[in-house]
Amino acid sequence: MTGSLPDFQPPLADDDHDRKLLSDVESVGWHVLCINGDASGPAYCFSVGLYYTFKHPEILVIGLEHPVANKLINLAGGYISQGKIYDPELLEDDLLEGFSCAFIPISIENYQKYFGYAIWFYRQLKQPFPAIQLVWPDKQGRFPWERGYNEQFSTLQPLL
Repeated sequence: MTGSLPDFQPPLADDDHDRKLLSDVESVGWHVLCINGDASGPAYCFSVGLYYTFKHPEILVIGLEHPVANKLINLAGGYISQGKIYDPELLEDDLLEGFSCAFIPISIENYQKYFGYAIWFYRQLKQPFPAIQLVWPDKQGRFPWERGYNEQFSTLQPLL
């Protein structure tokens, strides 16, 4: 497996889940994991391999149904594989039909709770891998930091 990170070797697989992740990273460039919601928080999905393969931050989507979040990450991954860089400073119109989305950096304090398998994958790195959150708007197209944002979505989409 060869990526864009010099001197980095992905871990060896211990089980079929590990083999699937490593196979996807090798063949596609990334793997998407989806975690069910529970009392501690909403469902979410995140990528593993975007940083290794393309030097792009890993992407996390929280609060959307797994098929939707998975599709968004895979769509973004496809654009990233063609050279796209998702910049936290810009709104993006190429992922959500009829709406813009935004990306924000994820605080390192949230990695342990949200990125278990990515931490396993990148454990050899001397520095933490970068990660960004894809933030989706409410039905009026407003984001959590904008006035008039529908507050009912705040618990579904905490900003990490």
